[in-house]
Amino acid sequence: MNFEWIENEVREVGPGVWIRVAIDNISWADLGNGGVVIDALEDADQADVVRALIKETTGQDLKWIVTTHWDADHIACNPQWKREGAVDIAHESCAQSAGDWEGRPDVTFNDQGVLRGEGSRRIEMRWMGGTHTPWDTVLYFPHARVLHIADLFGWGLIPCQPTPAKVARLKQVLAEVMNYDADAVICGHGPVTNLECIARFGTYFDELLETVPPLVQQGLSLDEIESKVLPPDDMSEWWRFTAWKHKKNLELIATHYKPEAMGT
Repeated sequence: MNFEWIENEVREVGPGVWIRVAIDNISWADLGNGGVVIDALEDADQADVVRALIKETTGQDLKWIVTTHWDADHIACNPQWKREGAVDIAHESCAQSAGDWEGRPDVTFNDQGVLRGEGSRRIEMRWMGGTHTPWDTVLYFPHARVLHIADLFGWGLIPCQPTPAKVARLKQVLAEVMNYDADAVICGHGPVTNLECIARFGTYFDELLETVPPLVQQGLSLDEIESKVLPPDDMSEWWRFTAWKHKKNLELIATHYKPEAMGT
């Protein structure tokens, strides 16, 4: 798979499933009886642009919005698209957080939901919150063998605070993600990836949790830890990983495992 990042490149990553690759990705699909967009960016001015791309690539009008989570960079276009007739679908926790906002979800589900199109075309939605946000939902397009995991994978960046409870939940979520049969994995930011990269992040995360806390307990500074815990060679080409993400991971773990933070 080509992991190259070309800003604003439009790619079909599976039959009828598209992405405009960017710092903030936007994805959509042709369900046969209408177009569905995944998330709604952070710039409301992009609503017309994205709707036109959906029409151009699929021939369909925008009929549904599926929201993976309720962060501000994923919902800005909701109000306009809803005014134009699109139905917004999200986990019930998103609706609870949205209150009376114009862009709030129209249809919600509890733990799992399915948006059915024509024939075998559908989106299977599964709530996996409790790490990056309380709302996180994973989307699976079985007919296209495409998985959308939003911000649960950040090209090496730990997606949550590394508290014991969140670490345990993240490991559970990643294990469940690995059970999907997918050729392509869409994340919320950066290039399309695959399950091999998700698995590699899991082992990298385990390595950091084993290596960094003892160095913190020894009193080493972040710079000293960075000099000892280098970015893995096989992850060096990951999107923005060596530029800042690896160091940010060290900082996250080091901050949490400082003696004062641990109550020692």
